[in-house]
Amino acid sequence: MIGNPNYSQWGIKSNGEDITYEIIDMVHNANSFIVIGGYNFSFARQGQMFFDELRIKANQGVPILMIFPPNLYGPSNPQPILINYCIRNGIAVMLSYQNHSKWLLTENSIYYGSSNFSPTSWQHKTEVVTLHNHSRIRYSWAKDTVQDFRLFIQREINSINRRRSMHNYTGLVANTRTTWQNIRTQILRLNPSIEKVKTTLNNYENVELELGLLTQEWFYESTLEDFSKLFEYNNQIIQSINELCRFAYSNIYNESTESQEIKNQEIIDKYNTLHSNFLETIENIESEFSEVFLDKKYINQEKELSTANSEIINKIYERIKTAPNNGYK
Repeated sequence: MIGNPNYSQWGIKSNGEDITYEIIDMVHNANSFIVIGGYNFSFARQGQMFFDELRIKANQGVPILMIFPPNLYGPSNPQPILINYCIRNGIAVMLSYQNHSKWLLTENSIYYGSSNFSPTSWQHKTEVVTLHNHSRIRYSWAKDTVQDFRLFIQREINSINRRRSMHNYTGLVANTRTTWQNIRTQILRLNPSIEKVKTTLNNYENVELELGLLTQEWFYESTLEDFSKLFEYNNQIIQSINELCRFAYSNIYNESTESQEIKNQEIIDKYNTLHSNFLETIENIESEFSEVFLDKKYINQEKELSTANSEIINKIYERIKTAPNNGYK
């Protein structure tokens, strides 16, 4: 990387070049606010040091907000652990299903780049990295860069504050059933033509986004216990779809496929078995979901996740709006 380590560094972080302590120092030196946008986090090794420093800062009264997507599904999915860690330690959470950005902003410093918040990215992977101590930089482009992140945060917080808090499950339950039904129609069986498989694979990203948006809605509107249930339901659904789509991409259709018809009966049977498994999964989930939420109508106001987040988020919002320009010209 190039630049002055006392002010700014940017460029390509090579394999073996370590930015762990630069990231942790940004958190350590923050006294007004900390906002983190990320896609993937780790509690392993230096990752735990990072979260320990966040916990210390939260205990000192520094408001912290973390923005990340709800839909990183997989056997090692860190999102449930991350959400519970933040809530237990007084760190506000904003779920954003569109988020794929990686950055950290305090009143003094800013990081943005391709690196995830994990030891592997910080130490071993080649990444594009920008590290600024913006409190010491007087150039107008630095001011504009920080302001761009501030305005993004303000827009995100405004969108949360504008949300209509339903305080009941009627709308959530209805939207959940509608979303799951829409997903069912986008995942298709295989007949001798591969067109339905192509349609299924083309629909995958849309299905993932729909589940992410649904998970996000439950996070803002329900209790932590009920959010955890919904998260697990959606996780089971996407896992069954993942298995189906992986098989389809490997055996039926990908960029190199020329034939429009599958003649191998074993492949047809395997795909349709996986499709039946998907249908069975979603049917079982719908049945259990109906039992769990049949008699639930009103959310316990004191346990709303939005209530737990609101004070921290609003404090950050006010501090970002009133933060000085640090002598920028």
